Amino acid sequence: MTTVALDRVIERVEALPPLPVSMQRLLKVACEPLSTLGEIVDAIRYDPSVTAAVLRLCNSAYFGLPRKVDSLEHATCLLGTVRVFQLVVAANLRSILHRPLAGYGLSAGALWAHSAAVALAAELFAQRTGACSRGLPFTAGLLHDIGKVVLDQFVRAEYAEILRRVQAERVSFNEVEWQVLGYTHAEVGALLAERWQLPPTIVSSLRYHHEPSAPPVPDPLVDAVHLADAVCLMLGVGTGDDGLNYRVDPAVLARHGLSAADIEGLGAQAIVELKAVQAAFAAP
Repeated sequence: MTTVALDRVIERVEALPPLPVSMQRLLKVACEPLSTLGEIVDAIRYDPSVTAAVLRLCNSAYFGLPRKVDSLEHATCLLGTVRVFQLVVAANLRSILHRPLAGYGLSAGALWAHSAAVALAAELFAQRTGACSRGLPFTAGLLHDIGKVVLDQFVRAEYAEILRRVQAERVSFNEVEWQVLGYTHAEVGALLAERWQLPPTIVSSLRYHHEPSAPPVPDPLVDAVHLADAVCLMLGVGTGDDGLNYRVDPAVLARHGLSAADIEGLGAQAIVELKAVQAAFAAP
């Protein structure tokens, strides 16, 4: 591992803007199982840009509500706290995830599409297994590849060598990141999540989403994000050159009694919903 290079990565992490205060507050409230409607609304009501974005999305064709939504309270009553929570998270992170990443062969919008699909699929897997708190799988799925945003400039410098090894050795991009750089986008994403003071279970899901059997105790949130990421990569959603040679950990399937057909079906369901989500965010 090259310590100087890792120091530069950490500097890059520290240079990124902090998570918006409204989202930090909302995440803390959402992690409390007894949180109320009022607490959810209070966490974001004083952030005008987020409030405007949520109301615009609520009034889009995606939801098809019979009348106009004109307040956060109204939106939360109609859609539920979990759905409004998801919209806030997505609205906050879209600008970060939408940029092109040349180091990973991702065009503008590709990482956003993949992350949104993984968020939707992780939520479906969590619902199927009943093992995670609502709201967390979506957030963890949306954030799972945030380390690529930080690491892009460093991967770009080693891009030719990394891609050569991926193709010649038939191993994952993640494995070759470690071989060439001494760290991976998963580790860097976890560093960023810690800096943003996200819940430890989300930090763990970022760190281990390619290695779900690595934690000393199996984590259902890590499993949900791993399954969602793997199936979306296999289905080709928002995939760049780093989407090659990833596989589902069979131990995760066994832990939750899932078959390959189960995960493909849930992945396809997430992709159908992704198209509607993309249309909602693209609407003026």
